[in-house]
Amino acid sequence: MTGFRIGNFTVDVSRCKISSVESEQVVEPKVMDVLQFLYSKRGNVVSQEEIFAAVWPNSVFSPSNVQRNIALLRKALNEDSKNPKFIITHPKRGYCLALDEEKPQTVTRAILIFTTVILLCLIGGWLSLDQEAVKTDFSVLVPITSNEANESYLSQSHNGKYLAFVRGDDNNQHIWLKELATGKEVQLSQYPSTYSSLGWSADNRALAFIEKQNDISQLAYFNLDMVNLTSLNYAKVLELKEYLVTSQQLQWTNNNQIYFIEQRKHKNDTQLSTVNIETKQKQVIKASDGQDWLKLHALSPDQTQLALGYEAGQNNYRIEILNLTDNSSKAIAVIEDGIHGLSWHPSGEYLLISNTNNLLLIDRQGNSTDIAFNNYKIIRDAKFTPSGEEILMELVNVDVDILRATNTAPQQYEKIVDTSSVDFLPVFSADSTKFVFESHRFGLKQLFLYEQGKQTLIFANPNNEELFGVVWSKNGEEVITASKDKLFRIALNSGDYQQIPHLHHSFYLREKFNNEEAILVSYRSDDGVTFHPAKLDLQTLSLTPFTGQGERLACYAMALDKHDQIYFSNNKQVFRLDQDGNFAQVWHADDSDIIGLAVDEQTLNITSEQEQGYQLTQLNLQSARSEIHHIENEKGNMLINASHDSTQFLYLTEPKRTRTLVRLR
Repeated sequence: MTGFRIGNFTVDVSRCKISSVESEQVVEPKVMDVLQFLYSKRGNVVSQEEIFAAVWPNSVFSPSNVQRNIALLRKALNEDSKNPKFIITHPKRGYCLALDEEKPQTVTRAILIFTTVILLCLIGGWLSLDQEAVKTDFSVLVPITSNEANESYLSQSHNGKYLAFVRGDDNNQHIWLKELATGKEVQLSQYPSTYSSLGWSADNRALAFIEKQNDISQLAYFNLDMVNLTSLNYAKVLELKEYLVTSQQLQWTNNNQIYFIEQRKHKNDTQLSTVNIETKQKQVIKASDGQDWLKLHALSPDQTQLALGYEAGQNNYRIEILNLTDNSSKAIAVIEDGIHGLSWHPSGEYLLISNTNNLLLIDRQGNSTDIAFNNYKIIRDAKFTPSGEEILMELVNVDVDILRATNTAPQQYEKIVDTSSVDFLPVFSADSTKFVFESHRFGLKQLFLYEQGKQTLIFANPNNEELFGVVWSKNGEEVITASKDKLFRIALNSGDYQQIPHLHHSFYLREKFNNEEAILVSYRSDDGVTFHPAKLDLQTLSLTPFTGQGERLACYAMALDKHDQIYFSNNKQVFRLDQDGNFAQVWHADDSDIIGLAVDEQTLNITSEQEQGYQLTQLNLQSARSEIHHIENEKGNMLINASHDSTQFLYLTEPKRTRTLVRLR
């Protein structure tokens, strides 16, 4: 960005100059950096912490730095802090750069516009827009309920008068009904259980849901007395033994069909199915192929189409529209960074996407518009009210911490990274004395270094891009991470980083080669089904897939030895690939799934997941002898990484989710 305007002021970024007809000021570079950041977030409230992280990365937070630069900006813009025109202070929240870019109209121009509008109306209403205006400007976020329990799976009645939702955790949940006009809440379910995937009948007089007991799910519904707001009966429709219903919402049509998405147990196969309420016969409408996972669906207001959301590759999510008359489908958009909700605008001309921390409005041609509001939590199941004037949604805060255990005390967990955010993907340095991890504090995807009990921000990720793995240099002085189209080489001592564009789509960084400037990576093939190992040359940025006996290789876990021989696994076998493309099996599992590999000198460390915990197999590559260690895991923590010599183990705690229902006005 080289320049922009704020009111009557012209901002020259490269010269750090703010000028108008009356004045011209040259400001400090950091002052200009603060103004650039505010301009990039214009219209939104940003906290002092966010400003500081963007302008002073890798530094200890100091609010006085932010306040001083804001004061200097106001001076340059000739505004009074008590009556600001551009930089608005929101107490205890932060600052907002408010820009009114409309220019005042002269009386003559106003009369001309008025006359033109009258003439157009007289000529004929057919000149008006075919599509009604869609509200995209929202500013107020308020809770729907005031209960402290987790609330999820919100489902709004078609007339917009009632909201059904699930309240509680695990096996102690109930289905509740709220009358939005009066605020009255009633409990519909008679006994606690695990409920999900709510869906209203077309006449708003019944509510379908999924109930899970033990390992079996069933699709059922309540008939409702809407006068007294009570459930009348419990009717079971379908029992699912081989499948799990993964729909966040059930879609119930006028002709008593309920559409839902299900996944085969212990496999990734997903399919769109429907069941007739009266005959209780299930029919598969559309099955997804391989790892092209079907995640979400939404019935159009006229009930002739279903919008479908797929996970279709590494950080790719495809949106399709399925015609229910002939089952033909058309892809309209591919988005990135997750999809956690899919619904239609009341007009039937747009789709609303819950895109992790953001909302997207997509038309039938795939054109997208951001619906901006101040948020850093995960958005689920956002949907417009029937009037289109509000959006209801579920906001989820996820807390994951990092624990450490040792091989001498594997059951003694030490919590070493503990925040109210997601802290994950720790990667040890070559000497295993420290590790880098990703953290999503305040919705920002950043990298931190953990060393000797201290956490240090090393990469602020100014554009908040999705990151795909971290690798260390062998001397421990640099780490490299990647976004979908860039590499970032980060110097740990100085905090400086080099940004390197590349032409490949998303791949995941695994490990740096020892004897050449290259990185072992994995990427999903064009068919979206299989992951392959490849070598990324850091000098030419070329990506070369590894082959064995003329065929591309599929991989789960991967590791490099000191000679740069590659070890990779599927879920049951470990193979070794040499520089000549020859590969051979070196180990296989009988009754466990391989989740991790590491090589230390002549020892191959294989981590496998078992029903009651984990198994660590240490295979001597010269003698082929192995030692097996069992690690019990009664607390449900996830083993995520081990030091290269397998003396330290890092775990992630089970995600703690705090869910609230809100409305955006």
